[in-house]
Parts: sequence; C-alpha cells; structure tokens
Amino acid sequence: MTEEPSFTQLVTQVLMKADQPLTVNEIIARVEVVRPVDTHHPRSTIRGAISSIPQAASLGGRPARYTWWPRHLAENTFRQPLLDSNLEQGTLVLGREAWLVFWPDFYAGPSRSQGEVTLDLEDGPALQTCIQHLVSMQPVWGLSATPALADWYRHQGATSKDELIIRVLDVETHRYALSLARHAGRDEEAIAARNRDLADAAEQVLLAGRPPMSDSDLISRLVARDVYRHPLPPDPWEKVLRADLRFVVGKYGVDLTEKVVDDLEREMEVLPNPDGTPRPRGDRRKARSDEVRQAWGAYLFDRGMDHLWVNWPGAAEAYYREALRVDPGHADAWVHLGNLRFDEGELDEALSHYERGQEAAEARVIGDPARYPRPFWLDLDSRPFMRALHGCALCLWRLGRVDEARQVFTWMLDLNPNDNQGARFLLHDIDEGLSWEESWAQEEAWHKEQAEAFRLARTWGGRPDDVIH
Repeated sequence: MTEEPSFTQLVTQVLMKADQPLTVNEIIARVEVVRPVDTHHPRSTIRGAISSIPQAASLGGRPARYTWWPRHLAENTFRQPLLDSNLEQGTLVLGREAWLVFWPDFYAGPSRSQGEVTLDLEDGPALQTCIQHLVSMQPVWGLSATPALADWYRHQGATSKDELIIRVLDVETHRYALSLARHAGRDEEAIAARNRDLADAAEQVLLAGRPPMSDSDLISRLVARDVYRHPLPPDPWEKVLRADLRFVVGKYGVDLTEKVVDDLEREMEVLPNPDGTPRPRGDRRKARSDEVRQAWGAYLFDRGMDHLWVNWPGAAEAYYREALRVDPGHADAWVHLGNLRFDEGELDEALSHYERGQEAAEARVIGDPARYPRPFWLDLDSRPFMRALHGCALCLWRLGRVDEARQVFTWMLDLNPNDNQGARFLLHDIDEGLSWEESWAQEEAWHKEQAEAFRLARTWGGRPDDVIH
C-alpha cells in the first residue's frame, strides 16, 4: 500500500508549483485535490506545515499570503564584502545573504542539496565548487581556498575595499555571476537610496511578522518582496539595519527598537535608578518640542544604563537607539553605542558612533572647544565630549591609524591637563610602538599582578587559608 504524502510534503509541492502567492485557504484547496485536510483544525494544520518549510515565506497582509521564496531569486543582485584573507588565500567568506542565496535549501534537512554552485567570474572562467563550513564551531560558510579564484582576484587587481556583486542567473542549476565593484566607483547616493529601500522593507516585514526574527527568516522575506531584484544591490542587510535606529540587531535576531523598548517598559524587569532622570509625562512618540524630546532622551538613556549595569547590553542598546530616535543630539547615547560596537570589534561602526557623539556634544554643549569656559571633565556636561574623543582615539589606534590616534590623545591632554582618562599612559604606549592589542595585554597582566599582590597581602605568611577579614 502506497504511503499517503504528509501535509508538509503536499504544501511544499503546492507552493513550488504556484505561480503567485497563496492564502491558507487557497493552499488548503490545492492540497485537497490530493488528500482531504480532515483534521479538527484544517487551517492550523496547514499553517503548521507552512512553518516547518524553510523555503516558505510569508508576505504578510490580511489574509496572509505565502510564497516559495527561492523562486524570487531570479535576477537578484547582492553585495558581498571582501577580506584581505580572501584575496591572499583565494577564499570567500560569505555574508548571510550570499550564503542563503547560494544555498537556499540549507535548512531543508535531509532533502537539502550539497551546496554545489557554478560561479561565472567576470572576464574569467566558470568555477564549479561547493559551499564549505570554514570555521569549526562557528556559523562561517564560504568557498575554501581555490587557485582559480585567487588567480581571478589577482587578475582583477582586487583589494579589500572593493566588493563582489553577485547576480543570480539560474536558481535551479545554482548558477551565479560574480563581478568586482571598485571602491572608487561606489555611488554612495544611489546605494544609500537602495539601503533605505531595504530598511523600509525590513520594517514592514517585522511589523507583519513576530519579531524578533532570525536573520534567515528576514532575508528570505526580503527576497520574497523582491527587494534585491534591482541591478544595483544595497549594502549587506546587517550593515544597513545596524546603521538605522529603527532596528536592534541582536545575537538571536532582528527586532524593532520601538517595540523592544515598549516591552521592556511594560515588563519593568529592571527597575529605574531612583537617582536617574524621571520618566516624562505623555507619549514619547508625540513629543514635539526640543525640551520634551531632550527629557525623553535623557530618561531613555538612563534606562539604558540601568540595563547595562545588570549586564543586559541588548536591552541597553535598544534604549540608546530609542533615545536617539527621540533626541538625535544626545551625545552620550552615541558614545555608548560606540562602546558596544568597540567591544564587539566592529571598529568602523564604533568610530562612526563616537564621531557622531563628538559632533552632538559640540553642537549642544561645547561649541568651540578652545573657548569652552569650564574645566573639561570636572564639568560634568563636558564628559560625553571627552568620552567621545577617547573612543575615537582608541578606534583609530586599533585600526592602525596611529598618527591620528596620537593627535586625539594629545588634544585630550591639552583640554584636560589633569588627565582623568589616562591619555598620557596611552600616548606613552603609542610612542613605545605598541599596538592597541599589546597595550591592552600589558594592562591586563598588570591588573592580574595587582590582584595577586592584594590577595597575598591579606594572608598571614602568604597562606590562602589564613585570610585576614
């Protein structure tokens, strides 16, 4: 006796064959051509089947419509950054978009393909290869060292500032075209417009779905909405959404800043510091005057600090971002966003945030630093500005822009000879030729030595079992 196909198998066949998005009722009607949906709750049964199919994407709406998202990949284009290690070794570490585009059935379980792709290299050969897992215990996928790809990089004169443009030629045969986009030819204005298109579409996806949403779900729904069906691709989705204050890109998914803050304020798992800025009256979304906006910005920033102090950086970031959505001139919110990115090693992004913080502090409080009437750092209002300078200098140093870092640290000493932030020690390390990493390692070793000396000082004869209380 032939085994009856499951509802998941039937829904998969229906979506793959459909030439347009379908509602749940339309899917049920097509499934019942083969097998009756005679469960107690047919719509729930089919929705459950849809949710178990990685290639099924919701387009939202009322009623919601569903589509087979890989079908929408035809003629899509994507932007893929290059790394120095890619060029040296002939590898390609794929961003999440490119990984899903090259391997759209990755999450399909036992039925997934082996990740085979054919890459038509511009002014080069067609490269037949497979997507590989490149880093053990980490979700890093791409092309392992390939002499043909290394030769193509060299022939093109590619640098890590350039980008690859991936164009989908044939989804079913996994064929793609790769070309090089020179950094010098980058049309920032046009790409910024495409980035806005992507961000606006992502907001609609999240409003229609149930955030937080995984990156794979978000990307597939953006593809299904034809966001990438354009000859000029936007920047990678994560770069775009991180730069947009409407979004919080966290470890476990993407969410809307406003929603995250609303949820945190409603649940109040972390109580406000009684010495913090009191919550203003009314709805922050309706704040119109600068005074009210700044009051909301101060409150939201302080709530971010409440969460940072209890080691909840994701919630803190949401509050910082919401503070800046309400009051873009809140310098310390920019600085603390920079701190989060700095700790993650996202140095270009961190530097951008610190620079925004410096600009905001100068515009609202400092004016011309040379004419500031009060002592820097001792005056509390000047501290966001000084923190921004400190962050900028650390980023520049860590990025290898040593002369620029030295200039900023020297400026900090000129502004605040008392050196409450320790700029002179960092200048000493720079003058000694140390990298940021070497300086940090030395400081860590010193702190460990001090901690051990303190521990021994609290014992009789250095015996840990005789601690003095």
